Amino acid sequence: MATAFEIVVADHQQPYARQAAAAAFREIDRLENELSRYIESSDISRANRMACGDTLTIGHDALECLLLAADLSLATGRTFDAGYASVRSADFPSDLPPFTLNPEAHTITSCAVSLRLDLGAIGKGFALDRAVEVLRQWNIQSACLNSGGSTVFALGAPAGEPGWWLGVGEGPSHVDLAFVDVALSGSGTAVKGAHLMDPRSGGVAPRNRRVWALAPGAAQSDALSTAFFVMSAAEIARFCSAHPTIGAAYVDEQGRLRADGSLAAMLQAAEGPQRG
Repeated sequence: MATAFEIVVADHQQPYARQAAAAAFREIDRLENELSRYIESSDISRANRMACGDTLTIGHDALECLLLAADLSLATGRTFDAGYASVRSADFPSDLPPFTLNPEAHTITSCAVSLRLDLGAIGKGFALDRAVEVLRQWNIQSACLNSGGSTVFALGAPAGEPGWWLGVGEGPSHVDLAFVDVALSGSGTAVKGAHLMDPRSGGVAPRNRRVWALAPGAAQSDALSTAFFVMSAAEIARFCSAHPTIGAAYVDEQGRLRADGSLAAMLQAAEGPQRG
């Protein structure tokens, strides 16, 4: 994952909030050691050293994250693919993940000439979801968790507020909305430049303006923001129509904010002056 995490706890005394946040950070650190491709002993790094046909026993966390990644890859038509950089044989189906998982045996098998798993577009969201679980165990009912400045989970709402205020849009199109018990992720080129690839073509995604994805979980929103950056406007609309809990927003070429699904409903329902 190799990114920064931030937790803001509301409506608790500082000593208790600090202890709860520390417990959540310990869970994030533990997951970093299991999921980061930058750590040689992690399950993901070990999997990336497998030859085609090799099978490896992995831990529960890596298995759960990879199962979710594989499901999202299939659901998005491979516009999100945690194994996009893998080298595939010429006869391997392009719409399938380059690995198979056996949940009962807790194993992963490489189907690639060279497996290259990268959970950078889902791992930080996965870690946020687990951190939220820890905070709930501590009876924290209102907190805002952020990973890398691109994925946020809004847990509950601070006292006296309708939710946690988060922004979508850029420049004149920017608007703040109140979010409760959902995750919002953004993908764009402002920080790292044109780095997002279209796994279907192997080329750089043509979009050059930011997109946002809203989902019940942070792992979902993290992956979907990457997928939406790759998808066309029509593909985004179809996906949101088929998945009622998902929302999308993006800035079009004219600088206007467009939205689909649950995010479109939120924008339409917003009343009164927006916070900026």
